[in-house]
Amino acid sequence: MSAEPSKTTAYTDIALGAAKENVGWAVGNKQMEAEGLARKEKGNAELEAAKAEQRAIGTKDQVKGNIKEAAGNVLGNEQWQAEGKADQLKGDARKAVNQ
Repeated sequence: MSAEPSKTTAYTDIALGAAKENVGWAVGNKQMEAEGLARKEKGNAELEAAKAEQRAIGTKDQVKGNIKEAAGNVLGNEQWQAEGKADQLKGDARKAVNQ
């Protein structure tokens, strides 16, 4: 496993784990079934960790955008206002996709 949680790795573990679990069940191999279940659960845990990481990045983008927009408002800088609003929207989108 890499240092950071990965959605790709998570989905791979979920799919392969489910397949192994089902094959184990179908052939009556309890060990294979348990190994598949364990891999699937590992994938689910990694997926939740990856989503949480992305939600945190989304929150950071929102805060950064709020600060930049506020500074733009105070200084009358329309570019900062627009960039701040864009960062907020980017954060909103990142959080929404990772719920």
